[in-house]
Amino acid sequence: MKISSKRLLCLLAASLLIPVQAATLIKAEKIYTSSEQGVLSNAQILVEQGKIKTISNNDIRVPENTEVLTAKVVLPGLIDSHTLVGINGAYNVSADQDAFEQSDALGAEYRVLDSFNPAEKLIEHVRKFGTTTIHVTPQPFAPIGGATALFKTSGKVADQMLLKNNVAMLFNLGEAPKSAFGKSGGPGTRMATAARIRGELYKAREWMEQDEDKRKPDLAMQALAKVLSGETQAIFTAHREDDIGTALRIVKEFGLAPLINYGTEAYLIRDELKQAGAKVIMAPAMQRPAGMEKWNTTLEAAAILDKAGIPFVFAGGYEGYVPKARVLLWETAVAIANGLDKQKAIEAATIVPARLWGIDKQVGSIETGKDADLVLFDGDPFEYTTHVKAVLINGEKVD
Repeated sequence: MKISSKRLLCLLAASLLIPVQAATLIKAEKIYTSSEQGVLSNAQILVEQGKIKTISNNDIRVPENTEVLTAKVVLPGLIDSHTLVGINGAYNVSADQDAFEQSDALGAEYRVLDSFNPAEKLIEHVRKFGTTTIHVTPQPFAPIGGATALFKTSGKVADQMLLKNNVAMLFNLGEAPKSAFGKSGGPGTRMATAARIRGELYKAREWMEQDEDKRKPDLAMQALAKVLSGETQAIFTAHREDDIGTALRIVKEFGLAPLINYGTEAYLIRDELKQAGAKVIMAPAMQRPAGMEKWNTTLEAAAILDKAGIPFVFAGGYEGYVPKARVLLWETAVAIANGLDKQKAIEAATIVPARLWGIDKQVGSIETGKDADLVLFDGDPFEYTTHVKAVLINGEKVD
């Protein structure tokens, strides 16, 4: 088939308009891969088309015009396993607070994606300290808060930043539901909170058993049905030892996998957690011991759980004060300073949460073929005097 000169020129012009992402070579004195390769010294990473192409201790042949970056240390992009960044904003005014629907204590049908604001300044704030993936949850107040979602921390459109929707359903125990709804229809006690959650799960079970052709569409029941079937994970927010115990009873009753959020006193009930096969989304190491629920906060919590053999991941959590976002890098550093092994700490902020949320094929470690989400440092990442030199998301330098 012959192509006319005019058509050939048009095709050539069109090809010139297609942006080609340049390759990037990263040279580092130390690379924590969070993979079977472990820690590499004096190694290089070649990034092409947003992916990690090569990792080597030897010199890598690179294409022309390859950008070269240097660093003392490189980590995989950090994954925050519980944050409200993107749905609770830095200004702390009604216009940027969309994490908590105060009119409804039972919000299984709510989805974080529908509140997420890609232009929120706090996204940039956490990103510049190395957080490249955020697991955004509703505010931990309502007994049933709604469905969570995973986002990259770079982009202009929520759906393009989205890694995974409807990741988990957030259930909340303890003081928060009482304080939020105690004077407006309840629940006003811990037993009422647990009863509301159980009641909705039993309704969902009955709804699942109905004839599909006859049952009425119900967004809440559809969402909870996914929890009961195991398609969606169940997260139970609980600070106190007794609330963690309630969560364990509920998950056992409905055959759910036990996943505790915060778990401030988890170290006090570690034998029961180990026996139940539970995992913990850690409370921020530096959370304020405000209120009775947090009086037993300890900086050594992660080290104690690790010694007990209880899997955990790190999180920034929820804060009611400005700037309303904690820095995951610093929370991880404090855990290390208080007895947690550095390698295990890095994994609890990278590959372990990637596996927990089912995104480990894309992110969580520095391996060939994965997204090039990387953080470059000019020293030990967990020393206060160290700076983040660059953050790459999908191979693009964003900070």
